Amino acid sequence: MLSANQEVEHIEKILRPWFDNHVFLKASRIGSYPLFVEEQQLIDGAVLSRRNEFSTGRWLARQGLRQFGLTQQAIEMGRLRNPIWPEPVLGSITHDADYCAVVMMEHAKHRELGIGIDLVNLPQRKEQLNGLGDMISSDRQELKAVSQLNPVVDPLLILFSIKESIIKALSFWLTEFIDMRSIQISSSNQLTCTLDDYRIDADIYAATSADNLVTAAKIYRIGS
Repeated sequence: MLSANQEVEHIEKILRPWFDNHVFLKASRIGSYPLFVEEQQLIDGAVLSRRNEFSTGRWLARQGLRQFGLTQQAIEMGRLRNPIWPEPVLGSITHDADYCAVVMMEHAKHRELGIGIDLVNLPQRKEQLNGLGDMISSDRQELKAVSQLNPVVDPLLILFSIKESIIKALSFWLTEFIDMRSIQISSSNQLTCTLDDYRIDADIYAATSADNLVTAAKIYRIGS
């Protein structure tokens, strides 16, 4: 079993090859950190665990802003509960159980339209999707497609996390919450993704640390 610091290092080690060296990437154990007033208002009344998740994500994100030479500022929330990133930043935040991770990049230096990452604590979540498969996928071929990414982990859990990453990566484009079943993952030589009638050119990744499933999606093009 890894220590907390080792798990953080392992999460970062998984994410790093999926993104280039110009990207800010950092993970942390969840804690309590100060927030801007505008951010605090977004979680007024939330339970302590939710406040800590939120503040850790914003704390990591502000380190990214500093790396890019940007002013420290509030990172507010969009309609899909997604972070609203200041120009010229593109990013994604994920957290589950004890850990949080953030990936951020500058638009001008990359060709991605959107990025998304997702973290799933395996000991806590592996049994929670029982009976929920029909809410995640309407095509069992999707499970076969994603099983190639990590044969050790339940493919339904991988599919759930990948779709979470894709939805986060599409948050710049979506105007409302979508049904996970409207996203279709298929495979010939590599994974491909569609959303209803739209083909999405994307890179999709999945790997595991000792306790966490980590997935990511990078969106390059959306077309009919």
